[in-house]
Amino acid sequence: MWPTWMLPLIVLSNESLPNINNQRRISDGNSELQNVEFSIEEVLMLNRRFVDYLAGIGDQESSVSQCLNTLRQLAQGYLDRQRLGLEWFDSWGKVPSGLYYQNGYAFGNVDQCRAIAQVRMQHCTFIAAFPGDMALFFTGLCVPHSCPPDYVAQIYGEYLSTQSMTLIPLVSQETLCIRDEEIRYDGAMITAIVISSLIGLCVLCSTLYELISIALKREAKRMYSAFSLLGNVRTILHLLPREKNTDRKSSMIDCAHGIRSLSMIWIIVVHVHETSFALPMENTSTWLGYLEKFIPTVLFYGGGLAVDTFLMLSGMLVAMSMLRELDKEGKFNPLMLYLHRYIRITAPLATLILFVVSFAIYMGEGVYWKAQMNSLKQPCLTSWWAALLHIQNYVDPANMCLTWTWYLSVDMQLYIIAPALIYPLWRYGKRVLIVIASIAILSMACVLTTFLVNEIRLTVADTVRYKLTYYATHARMAVWLWGLAFGYLLHKTKDTRVKLANLYWTLGWMLCFTLLGLIFFANYQIYTTNAAEFSFVADAFFEPLSRSLFAFCVMWIILACVNRKGGLLDEFLGAAIWQPLSRLSYTMYLLHTVMLGMGSLAPINTSTHFSVIDLFYRIWGAIGLAFRCYGAPYSRFHLERWIGYF
Repeated sequence: MWPTWMLPLIVLSNESLPNINNQRRISDGNSELQNVEFSIEEVLMLNRRFVDYLAGIGDQESSVSQCLNTLRQLAQGYLDRQRLGLEWFDSWGKVPSGLYYQNGYAFGNVDQCRAIAQVRMQHCTFIAAFPGDMALFFTGLCVPHSCPPDYVAQIYGEYLSTQSMTLIPLVSQETLCIRDEEIRYDGAMITAIVISSLIGLCVLCSTLYELISIALKREAKRMYSAFSLLGNVRTILHLLPREKNTDRKSSMIDCAHGIRSLSMIWIIVVHVHETSFALPMENTSTWLGYLEKFIPTVLFYGGGLAVDTFLMLSGMLVAMSMLRELDKEGKFNPLMLYLHRYIRITAPLATLILFVVSFAIYMGEGVYWKAQMNSLKQPCLTSWWAALLHIQNYVDPANMCLTWTWYLSVDMQLYIIAPALIYPLWRYGKRVLIVIASIAILSMACVLTTFLVNEIRLTVADTVRYKLTYYATHARMAVWLWGLAFGYLLHKTKDTRVKLANLYWTLGWMLCFTLLGLIFFANYQIYTTNAAEFSFVADAFFEPLSRSLFAFCVMWIILACVNRKGGLLDEFLGAAIWQPLSRLSYTMYLLHTVMLGMGSLAPINTSTHFSVIDLFYRIWGAIGLAFRCYGAPYSRFHLERWIGYF
């Protein structure tokens, strides 16, 4: 379940897929090399012999003559034991330890290369395939800044071919070179500077206005204080006490804050695991072994269920809010509903897109930095309009801007059809539930049929699966529709509560935990068992059924909590401490993936060592960073307070 934006880097991650060794050896087109083995001594001398190769290379065309002359001088300097030549070669990547343990990372010393004073340098990373079953070789070379990256790749590839190796151009070589570059003030950059300045000015003025109003003991007008950091932070961190009046208990959904917060944490956990596939780990085998255990499998591969939880909550809350409005006014204005919803979710998204296509690439550097930032930037340059119109899950799902925002497209499209379902539900009652349930079952049947026709396997990163059954609204709407029907139930019983005998509550809890256990166990079996050992039919039934059954379990927990049958679980999920995290879940959802890339993947200049404690350290770091960004000027709370004035 790797997102599209990470696929280039996941391929770079050495052994992220079980059959990558076969794929890379076949890609060189020379089957004779498959039976050739390299010794460690040969690998040790690989880059050392490249120095001799550079020293003896002949003249080239004038466009690269300066580059080639400098390379020859540096190579000769190394052979003559001159300090500059020795320091130059010392910064190169050498043989890594554990080549037969799938550790092929030898990036060298990036900082040492860039710090050479006598010659302006750049550090370039190259990916090569050994003959035999050793890991892909990621090596770094220090080359003069005057050398075009593609030219260096050309001569290094020619050298490797003499050593029975193949240079693999998985991504553009320019994206794998760290070099001094000037900021390009294109249209996106200028727009970002202007808009950021205006927003920053609004935040500053609004904050000063509220501070002055407080000092003068005057009530600040909402329109002028809408962008105040002080007011927004106060709103976000304000904790509402739980309703103690048992008669009003069923009208409160306190436990939804805990469920939403835990679902957001689960999604971050999944994305931290996904990012780890692209990290240059020196003990990749240990990492893959960790993923075969039960808890990691549930945390990672089962993380898609957290998205279904959000879809169910969205349907539930939409139904409750619209039904409440219909009870009060007898009608609602769909146009105003759509406009308010569109502004709330699109303004923060638009600002993030603008950041990605402008500032992001200049905010750091690392061996993966350009590849990471370009994988985010390029789709947004072409598909930004589809993202802002919330139709990119259908327009071009293989080239989506900020791929994880497919959920916004699904949610907005479902919100558009909500009035067409909720108004008849309010007008004609529970008879309409039959129609809603029928549509949900058809959606599940669509997913089942797509899996069967295409023989889709959950353990394979199949683009057909993502396009037809993961991103598509018609394939994800079942749990949203169940949530819609559940919201109707909560609305109708808000005053009377659901009256069931204690025996039925007990049986319901037993069934809920049994289903959760079966879902998690089946998930573990599917992802840790060789797909050839069982039929694709199992995958086809598991995908739609697990989504809906998990949503039913979450709905049961909410139903029990609002009817005072949740016990300690209700106290935990309904604790006031979840409220700030719940309010910020949308901002965290938008930001955390970008932060993961910029904070833990793109800046890397050396290989890393996997450990469980480090993994969870990065998980809580991602949660903390995403949570602390509530003060960002694109927080939706600024907009909500301003829109509320009107």
